[in-house]
Amino acid sequence: MSALAHWQDQYARLRADEQTPAWLREARDSAWHNFQARGVPDRKDEDWKYTRLAALDRFAAQAPLELADLRQAPPVDGSLLVFAGGRFQPQLSRLPLATPGVQVLSLGEALVTHAEALRPLLRQSGPERAFASLNRALFEDGLWLRLAPGAQLTEPLHVVHMGGVGASAAYLRLLIELGRNSQALVVEHYLGVAAGAYHVNVLTEATLAEGARLRHVKLVAEGAAAIHIADMRVRVGRAARFESHALAGGGGLTRQDIDVYLHEAGGECSLRGLYTAGSAEHVDFHTRIEHMAPHCSSEEVYKGLVGGTGRAVFNGRVHVHPGADKTDSHMTCANLLLSNRAEVDAKPELEIYADDVKCSHGATIGQLDEAQLFYLRARGIDLASARSLLMAAFARDALGGLDQRLQEHADRLLDLRLAAL
Repeated sequence: MSALAHWQDQYARLRADEQTPAWLREARDSAWHNFQARGVPDRKDEDWKYTRLAALDRFAAQAPLELADLRQAPPVDGSLLVFAGGRFQPQLSRLPLATPGVQVLSLGEALVTHAEALRPLLRQSGPERAFASLNRALFEDGLWLRLAPGAQLTEPLHVVHMGGVGASAAYLRLLIELGRNSQALVVEHYLGVAAGAYHVNVLTEATLAEGARLRHVKLVAEGAAAIHIADMRVRVGRAARFESHALAGGGGLTRQDIDVYLHEAGGECSLRGLYTAGSAEHVDFHTRIEHMAPHCSSEEVYKGLVGGTGRAVFNGRVHVHPGADKTDSHMTCANLLLSNRAEVDAKPELEIYADDVKCSHGATIGQLDEAQLFYLRARGIDLASARSLLMAAFARDALGGLDQRLQEHADRLLDLRLAAL
C-alpha cells in the first residue's frame, strides 16, 4: 500500500463516522481537498529540495502495530498527558489539579464535551503546507490547553507521545490559548518504542494574548526508521513572549517547521535548537519569523552535529514587513561535521522592508578543531573521550536557559546521542 492509499483509507473511515459533527466533517473535507491539490512535496518544492520523502511508503506497508505495554511512561515533574499512536492514554496520564482559569483536555474528549467552543479553532484559514492540511483532515486526538487572563500553570505540562504502537501512523493536534498576562511551560516529548517504520504528524497552534508568556520545549527521540513531520504556528500579541527549545535526537526522517507571527508591537520570540543526525538519519528545521509590527525582537540560535552518512538541513527566514520599524533580530546557525560523508545544508535568510532596524544572520559549517583534540590527548585523554568533550561543549549552550530538571533531562538525551555519533 502506498502512503497516499493509506491516507485515503484513513480519511474515508473518518468521513463515514456518523458521530462527527457536520462542521468538523466539512473542515476535514476542506483540508483533504487542500492536501490533494498540493500533493506530497517533492524536491521541486524549494522548501523540500534537500529532503526526500520516499521513505513514507515504508510505514504504509506496515501491518497494524500491536499496542505495547506502556506502563513505563517516562517519569516527569508536573502534569502528564500520554499518547500512543495518536490516542490519549488516560490510565498513564496525570492531569493538573483543578485550578481557576486553567483548562487542560484531551482533544478527543473536548470534541465531545466542548464541540462548539472548538469550532472556530479547528477551521483552516487560507493556504497552508501539505502535511498541516493532512493533519487537519486525519487528526482524532491531541491537547487543548486554555488559560484565562492572568492564569498560570504552576507546574510544567508534559505531552508524551509513544510512536510505533497501536497504529503505523499518528496524527496529533495541539491547541494552546494563553489569555492576557498568563504563563505556561509546555514540554512535548516524542519517544519511539518500535523498531519498524511508522509516521508521526503533529500540528501545534498557539495564540498568545497581550503580555502572555509561553515557554515550549520539544524533545524528539523517535525510532530509527520513524518519520516525524511537525508544523508549529505561534501568534504573539502585544508585549507577549514566546520561547522555543528543541532537541532533535533520533529518527530516520525528522522535519520541523516553526512559524512565529509577531503581529503586535513589543512582541518577542526566542528560538533555540540542537539537531543531531547519524548514519541513515535526516533532520530538517525550517523556521520563519514574521515581524509585522514595530518594536519587536527575535533571536535564533541553532546548532547541529552530523556524523556517519547523516544529513541535516537548516533554513531560517526573518521577514520584516513594511512599518515594522525598530525591529531587532539576530540569527545564528553553527554546525559540526563529524565524518567526511556527513552533509549539512544551511540557508539563513533576511527579507527587510522597513527602516531603522537591527538585523543580523550567519551560518558556519566546520569540523572538530584538531588543535583542541591534540591539547586534550596530550593530557592523557583518549581520542573518543576528547571528541565527546568537544562535542558536548559545542552543543550544550544551544539549549541553555531551561529549568534545572528539564536541563538535566535534555543533557541525558544529548549524552546518549553523542555516544552514537
